[in-house]
Amino acid sequence: MIPNLLLETIIIFATGLVAGVLVTVLLRKKTPRVSRDAVRIDASRVAGRGAFALKPIREGDIVERCPALEVTDKDIGGELLNYVFYGSAENRRLVAMGYGMLFNHSPQPNVAYYREDGPTGAELIIYALRDIRKGEELYYNYGDDWWTTRGEKCE
Repeated sequence: MIPNLLLETIIIFATGLVAGVLVTVLLRKKTPRVSRDAVRIDASRVAGRGAFALKPIREGDIVERCPALEVTDKDIGGELLNYVFYGSAENRRLVAMGYGMLFNHSPQPNVAYYREDGPTGAELIIYALRDIRKGEELYYNYGDDWWTTRGEKCE
């Protein structure tokens, strides 16, 4: 009788363990993979410098998390105006750290970004819109406002 009880206990424990693992795998929140060390900066054929994929990047992967400083638009001037992002209000701008400022524009971008506020402040999260090949330049779309505020047309 005791050996049967031990065997039943082991079977019940193992069944519970397998069920728990399966439930965890099936129900856990799917988060994008962060593609570490995926970007290098080099000369671009488009304009000056650009960001390039050091390895293949899958659609949905986070390419870079850029800590950002939020400042007023009065704090930004000159050439720096071309390298900031819109902030939390119309008169606020985000200065992205890391390589975030060096991605060039394309009307057919292969990356996009969103703002995320964390315990240490704002971050720009750059992620892949599609699979990206090693060596491919990384582009996001600056948006129509970026061009019209400079009296230019989006190309």
